[in-house]
Amino acid sequence: MIVRTRLRLDKSIKYSWQILLFAATTSTTVWLLQDKLTLSWLIFPETVIAVLGTALSLSLAFRNSAAYERWWDARTTWGGIINESRTFARQAMTIADPSEYSEELREVSTRAVKQQIAWANALRLQLLNVRELPIWLDEVGVYLRDDDYLKLMKSRNKVTALGLLNGETIKELEAHDEMDIYSYIQMDDTITRLTELQGRAERVKNTPLPTPYDYYTYAFLIVFVFLFPFAFTDEFIVAQLGGMIIPTSVITAWIFNQLYIFGSVLAKPFDGLETDVPVHFICRNLEIDLKQAIGESEVPAPIEPIKGVLV
Repeated sequence: MIVRTRLRLDKSIKYSWQILLFAATTSTTVWLLQDKLTLSWLIFPETVIAVLGTALSLSLAFRNSAAYERWWDARTTWGGIINESRTFARQAMTIADPSEYSEELREVSTRAVKQQIAWANALRLQLLNVRELPIWLDEVGVYLRDDDYLKLMKSRNKVTALGLLNGETIKELEAHDEMDIYSYIQMDDTITRLTELQGRAERVKNTPLPTPYDYYTYAFLIVFVFLFPFAFTDEFIVAQLGGMIIPTSVITAWIFNQLYIFGSVLAKPFDGLETDVPVHFICRNLEIDLKQAIGESEVPAPIEPIKGVLV
């Protein structure tokens, strides 16, 4: 997630240089043909360009609105995961009076909370398509028992496997007299809600915006950028500023292209882009909260933005 408050022109040009070059080439060619060769038949009606610009603006507006809804859906889903994970930790650590906690009961409760940290990290890694085993070991395996981790890594959907593991763990808690059936039902309901949130996140990841949103919008953009200098070059020539059509066309192309790119990246909140939902930052804050809930003294530091980007 971008948190810097200033524009990075180098980043902008990186994603826009092709259409900027196209706009500069087209406008230069049209200017030379109209000014030097006086080919007046190359002049295009301004009203047609206005209609095309309106169509392009509407297409970009609808597309960007849909893209932002996807991004916000992803962010609210992770907000729900944070809340439900904290609820799960509270339920696990307060199922009995502190004075009546046995060492065995405390071990199982603590294990359930650690497994929930692993669950959140596993969901993050799975959404980002991270497959490197050392990363999984460092961010998921450290919270699990060795045999549980080995079994987990054989699963296709590791997040679902961890949900099942937590279900088995609260079954262990239910076996103790200190935990009543109502507490068990509440914890099971929390796991159910977490599973629903997992499904929402996977839906956003695996169901992209309809393809026509992309190619039709980009086609409108290319046609508009191409025809723009045909409509306005003659006015610059009359004002003896013919060459100004080039920067004008480039700036216009840059503005519309940036709007197009903005929608493209927002529509992909789990693709490892700078505009992603900051799932690493969210998981680190959750890890800090849950480790403190189980009384661990060593907790990691919160993640800070790097070059204006929070991951």
